Amino acid sequence: MIPELTSMTRNVTLQAVDSRKMAIYWTSYPHFDRSASSFPLSLPAPMAIPMCQMANEKRPTSRSRKLSRVKRVALLLESDMAFDRAIARGVGHYIHSHTGWIILMDPMTEASTEGLRHWAPDGIITSIRLPAIREIAASTDVPIVGFGSYSEKQDGDLKFPIVSSNQTEIGRMAARYLINKGLRHFAFCGGAESAQWCHERKRGFAEELSKHGFDCAVYEPDAESVASMPSAIVSLGSWLETLPKPAGVFVFFDGWARWVLDACVLQGLQVPQEVSVLGVDNDRWLCDLSQPSLSSIDANVETAGYMAADILHKLMSGQPAPAGVTYVDPAKVEERDSSSYLAFEDSQVAFAIRYIKEHACDPISPADVLKVTGMSNSTAYRKFMKALGRSIHDEIQRVQMERVRHLLTSTNLSVTEAARQAGFQNMRYLTKVFRDVTGMTPTEYRRSKSTPALESEA
Repeated sequence: MIPELTSMTRNVTLQAVDSRKMAIYWTSYPHFDRSASSFPLSLPAPMAIPMCQMANEKRPTSRSRKLSRVKRVALLLESDMAFDRAIARGVGHYIHSHTGWIILMDPMTEASTEGLRHWAPDGIITSIRLPAIREIAASTDVPIVGFGSYSEKQDGDLKFPIVSSNQTEIGRMAARYLINKGLRHFAFCGGAESAQWCHERKRGFAEELSKHGFDCAVYEPDAESVASMPSAIVSLGSWLETLPKPAGVFVFFDGWARWVLDACVLQGLQVPQEVSVLGVDNDRWLCDLSQPSLSSIDANVETAGYMAADILHKLMSGQPAPAGVTYVDPAKVEERDSSSYLAFEDSQVAFAIRYIKEHACDPISPADVLKVTGMSNSTAYRKFMKALGRSIHDEIQRVQMERVRHLLTSTNLSVTEAARQAGFQNMRYLTKVFRDVTGMTPTEYRRSKSTPALESEA
């Protein structure tokens, strides 16, 4: 170790050896001045040490050969919001299972081309919402993979692969979830957001409701009404008061969903008995600090981060990689208190639905449901068709299918074990049902929806 470095640094890592026989060290100072103009990002400038000062000048050690293969990957986040944090976790999951990457990031400093020149990354994973994204893309020839809410009109000129959430499917998932709670009145709150991704969520929600014969009310405030949080909450309260009850309200993201809950308190509306509220992002601290706790859609953003890292690995390794936009479907609804109410008028149906939700994967049969509810087969069929538009058997199968799809895309369980835990005791029957519902076999579904690490386990 060189004495000057030993006294100044907390850690020193050999990164690469270039063709001029100079060893490049990246150093991390304990009290580095972030405002220093000589290096705008959090890392100090590299130090160049002639190779003649190192031992084994003519024969690189196995350690130096190994470190020369380490890839430096810049991770450029737009903000510290839930979406970017989830992307970072997904990238982290990838590097924990794949050696040879060092992540370069500084969430406290805005990304710039000057900073990237100092970092000299081998590849970049970046938010497509960065103000400097086009300047960054034009200034480098290293592989880039983007992430974020993609819009063809706004982002069609970006020529690198992008991983994006399936916004329309998020809306559809919200509609199906609220319909299955027994609700018959629905509304969408997009706040003051005018971005394309918000419109896509609204469209998916409204289209799925329309398929089942339901209308969708929409919160459409004027600019003055949403100029501040207090005025927005008052405006939301007035709007919520006009909705027929009980109502299911889908809110475009968790931050505004909390305001909807506050507006319900202001108006004296009971949640979830009169208004069920569902957000998006599953931002744990926002959801858990809400009163009552907020139900939210897990948009599967960690998987998007993992997929972005996998695509970048392929590009840096010269392997074929997806071009254009890769869309990631949402994972599930994380139900909490704000939507835990079953709004069925018939108490026997409400009890049966809750029993099926809790025991479908045991497994159970329609006969078990009839036994615990005391209904006859004909009465139960008539009541279920009126309330849900499907039979007891179909409702059991729906809950089992939700479970097996979740297990296939979020765990390393074999298809056979996932089927067993979801209540399917016959693989041939599962495959038939799965193909009828999704158009794919369970294995094909896993490969199309899950991360590469899970896919390898299928």
